[in-house]
Amino acid sequence: MKISPDEVSAVIREQIQKFGSEAEMTGVGRVLQIGDGVARVYGIRSAMMGEMIEFPNGVFGLAHNLEEDNVGCIVLGDYAEIREGDTVKTTGRIMEVPVGEALLGRVVNALGEPIDGKGPVAYKETRAVESRAPGVVERQPVREPLQTGLKVVDAVTPSVAASAS
Repeated sequence: MKISPDEVSAVIREQIQKFGSEAEMTGVGRVLQIGDGVARVYGIRSAMMGEMIEFPNGVFGLAHNLEEDNVGCIVLGDYAEIREGDTVKTTGRIMEVPVGEALLGRVVNALGEPIDGKGPVAYKETRAVESRAPGVVERQPVREPLQTGLKVVDAVTPSVAASAS
Protein backbone atom coordinates (compact mmCIF):
# COMPACT_ATOMS: atom_id res chain seq x y z
CA MET A 1 0.00 0.00 0.00
CA LYS A 2 1.37 3.33 -1.05
CA ILE A 3 0.47 6.57 0.80
CA SER A 4 0.50 9.74 -1.21
CA PRO A 5 1.88 13.02 0.19
CA ASP A 6 -1.52 14.66 -0.46
CA GLU A 7 -3.24 12.17 1.87
CA VAL A 8 -0.66 12.79 4.61
CA SER A 9 -0.97 16.57 4.34
CA ALA A 10 -4.80 16.31 4.36
CA VAL A 11 -4.69 14.30 7.59
CA ILE A 12 -2.26 16.79 9.16
CA ARG A 13 -4.46 19.75 8.13
CA GLU A 14 -7.51 18.05 9.66
CA GLN A 15 -5.66 17.39 12.92
CA ILE A 16 -4.46 21.01 13.08
CA GLN A 17 -8.00 22.32 12.56
CA LYS A 18 -9.32 20.12 15.37
CA PHE A 19 -6.52 21.15 17.72
CA GLY A 20 -7.72 23.56 20.41
CA SER A 21 -5.59 26.09 22.24
CA GLU A 22 -7.90 26.68 25.19
CA ALA A 23 -5.29 25.81 27.82
CA GLU A 24 -4.31 28.77 29.98
CA MET A 25 -2.04 29.02 32.98
CA THR A 26 -3.99 31.79 34.69
CA GLY A 27 -4.40 29.82 37.90
CA VAL A 28 -0.67 29.51 38.58
CA GLY A 29 1.60 32.26 39.88
CA ARG A 30 4.79 33.00 41.76
CA VAL A 31 5.49 34.56 45.14
CA LEU A 32 6.99 38.02 44.65
CA GLN A 33 7.37 38.91 48.30
CA ILE A 34 6.61 37.30 51.67
CA GLY A 35 6.62 38.82 55.13
CA ASP A 36 4.51 39.25 58.27
CA GLY A 37 2.00 36.62 57.13
CA VAL A 38 1.24 38.36 53.83
CA ALA A 39 2.42 37.19 50.41
CA ARG A 40 2.42 39.20 47.18
CA VAL A 41 1.74 36.85 44.27
CA TYR A 42 2.18 37.55 40.57
CA GLY A 43 0.40 35.68 37.78
CA ILE A 44 -2.95 34.67 39.29
CA ARG A 45 -5.12 37.21 37.48
CA SER A 46 -8.15 34.91 37.75
CA ALA A 47 -8.12 34.94 41.57
CA MET A 48 -11.36 35.92 43.28
CA MET A 49 -11.69 37.97 46.45
CA GLY A 50 -11.72 35.51 49.37
CA GLU A 51 -10.47 32.60 47.25
CA MET A 52 -8.19 30.02 48.82
CA ILE A 53 -4.69 30.08 47.34
CA GLU A 54 -2.46 27.03 47.71
CA PHE A 55 1.20 27.55 48.57
CA PRO A 56 3.86 24.83 48.65
CA ASN A 57 3.89 22.35 51.56
CA GLY A 58 0.08 22.37 51.88
CA VAL A 59 -0.11 25.92 53.27
CA PHE A 60 -3.16 27.91 52.21
CA GLY A 61 -3.78 31.60 51.93
CA LEU A 62 -6.71 33.93 51.37
CA ALA A 63 -6.72 36.20 48.31
CA HIS A 64 -7.43 39.57 49.86
CA ASN A 65 -5.93 42.48 47.97
CA LEU A 66 -6.62 42.14 44.23
CA GLU A 67 -4.47 44.57 42.30
CA GLU A 68 -3.85 45.00 38.58
CA ASP A 69 -0.58 43.08 38.45
CA ASN A 70 -0.46 41.11 41.71
CA VAL A 71 -2.57 39.67 44.50
CA GLY A 72 -2.02 40.16 48.23
CA CYS A 73 -2.67 36.91 50.11
CA ILE A 74 -3.06 36.44 53.85
CA VAL A 75 -1.15 33.26 54.69
CA LEU A 76 -3.17 30.94 56.94
CA GLY A 77 -0.41 28.79 58.30
CA ASP A 78 3.33 28.63 58.78
CA TYR A 79 4.81 31.03 56.26
CA ALA A 80 8.42 30.37 57.33
CA GLU A 81 8.84 27.79 54.54
CA ILE A 82 7.40 30.02 51.78
CA ARG A 83 10.08 31.67 49.66
CA GLU A 84 10.12 34.29 46.92
CA GLY A 85 9.74 32.50 43.60
CA ASP A 86 7.65 29.62 44.99
CA THR A 87 4.83 28.45 42.73
CA VAL A 88 1.27 29.01 43.96
CA LYS A 89 -2.07 28.07 42.47
CA THR A 90 -5.66 29.12 42.78
CA THR A 91 -8.18 26.57 44.04
CA GLY A 92 -11.36 28.03 42.58
CA ARG A 93 -12.97 27.81 46.04
CA ILE A 94 -14.04 30.69 48.20
CA MET A 95 -12.79 30.15 51.75
CA GLU A 96 -15.15 28.07 53.85
CA VAL A 97 -14.93 26.37 57.23
CA PRO A 98 -16.75 23.44 58.83
CA VAL A 99 -19.79 24.26 60.96
CA GLY A 100 -22.13 22.32 63.22
CA GLU A 101 -22.39 20.35 66.45
CA ALA A 102 -19.18 18.38 65.75
CA LEU A 103 -17.12 21.51 66.43
CA LEU A 104 -18.48 22.11 69.94
CA GLY A 105 -15.63 21.84 72.43
CA ARG A 106 -12.98 21.49 69.72
CA VAL A 107 -10.03 23.77 69.04
CA VAL A 108 -9.48 24.43 65.33
CA ASN A 109 -7.26 26.70 63.25
CA ALA A 110 -8.40 29.34 60.75
CA LEU A 111 -9.18 26.65 58.17
CA GLY A 112 -11.29 24.60 60.59
CA GLU A 113 -8.62 21.91 60.96
CA PRO A 114 -8.34 20.46 64.50
CA ILE A 115 -5.29 21.46 66.54
CA ASP A 116 -6.38 19.95 69.86
CA GLY A 117 -5.00 16.46 69.25
CA LYS A 118 -8.44 14.80 69.43
CA GLY A 119 -8.45 13.56 65.82
CA PRO A 120 -10.44 14.75 62.83
CA VAL A 121 -13.69 16.71 63.13
CA ALA A 122 -16.67 14.75 61.75
CA TYR A 123 -18.51 17.73 60.27
CA LYS A 124 -21.35 17.46 57.77
CA GLU A 125 -21.47 20.93 56.26
CA THR A 126 -19.36 23.98 55.64
CA ARG A 127 -20.12 27.67 55.37
CA ALA A 128 -18.33 30.48 53.56
CA VAL A 129 -16.28 32.68 55.89
CA GLU A 130 -17.49 35.84 54.18
CA SER A 131 -21.26 35.48 54.45
CA ARG A 132 -24.15 37.67 55.47
CA ALA A 133 -25.06 37.58 59.16
CA PRO A 134 -28.62 36.61 60.06
CA GLY A 135 -31.03 39.52 60.50
CA VAL A 136 -31.90 40.86 63.95
CA VAL A 137 -35.38 39.29 63.83
CA GLU A 138 -33.96 35.84 63.01
CA ARG A 139 -31.46 35.84 65.90
CA GLN A 140 -32.18 34.56 69.38
CA PRO A 141 -32.43 37.27 72.04
CA VAL A 142 -29.53 37.69 74.46
CA ARG A 143 -30.38 35.87 77.69
CA GLU A 144 -27.11 36.26 79.59
CA PRO A 145 -24.59 39.06 79.33
CA LEU A 146 -21.08 38.54 78.06
CA GLN A 147 -18.61 39.81 80.61
CA THR A 148 -15.61 41.20 78.75
CA GLY A 149 -13.53 41.98 81.83
CA LEU A 150 -13.27 45.62 80.79
CA LYS A 151 -15.17 47.71 83.33
CA VAL A 152 -15.91 50.48 80.85
CA VAL A 153 -17.46 48.09 78.32
CA ASP A 154 -19.34 46.06 80.94
CA ALA A 155 -20.72 49.24 82.55
CA VAL A 156 -22.29 50.54 79.32
CA THR A 157 -23.71 47.16 78.31
CA PRO A 158 -27.19 46.65 79.77
CA SER A 159 -27.57 43.60 81.97
CA VAL A 160 -30.22 40.96 81.34
CA ALA A 161 -32.16 41.91 84.52
CA ALA A 162 -32.33 45.54 83.46
CA SER A 163 -33.44 44.74 79.91
CA ALA A 164 -36.07 42.19 81.09
CA SER A 165 -37.94 44.77 83.18
